[in-house]
Amino acid sequence: MFKKIFILIFFLFVFSLFKNSHIVSAEVLMECPGLKNYKNWCAGEYKGNEAKSCIMISTPINEKGEPPYKSRGEIYTTIYHIPSEDSNGVMYITTGYTYKKDTLVTIQIDKNKKYEFNVIENDTAFSDDANVDKQIIVEMKKGNNMKVVGFSSRGTKTTDTYSLVGFSAAYAHISNLCNVTN
Repeated sequence: MFKKIFILIFFLFVFSLFKNSHIVSAEVLMECPGLKNYKNWCAGEYKGNEAKSCIMISTPINEKGEPPYKSRGEIYTTIYHIPSEDSNGVMYITTGYTYKKDTLVTIQIDKNKKYEFNVIENDTAFSDDANVDKQIIVEMKKGNNMKVVGFSSRGTKTTDTYSLVGFSAAYAHISNLCNVTN
């Protein structure tokens, strides 16, 4: 439930940055309006509803669909802290399509262990285990690339590759902003 509320707050934050724009594109988002740029990651804070949240976001450097997809919405990975809710280092993936029911999203940093996000809500996936998020973040700090594999409701297998260049600095930034120890 809280993740749904945060996602709503996050989208309101992003859309408030683009008052004159009807659609927020991945290219514009990665210019980091209102956020600080850390190579392939943007990071900053948002204060709303008396709760301070610190977020970081990135878009893929490569997207692949099997079979090739015809259209797809916004694709990005977000990590956030909301200390007042004891939500620290929470990660979710947005894929720009509705996920296929009863599937998992697989995340792999470099060629290391694979992790699974087991909670699917429309075009967003996340874990119901905070330890999984923490393990992924530790690997992301050490890694170079992250691959995210998911399946659309139409059966398309997608593989999105994210660069982790700038990840550690962006994570340190949001952690400092929200007084979260790593």
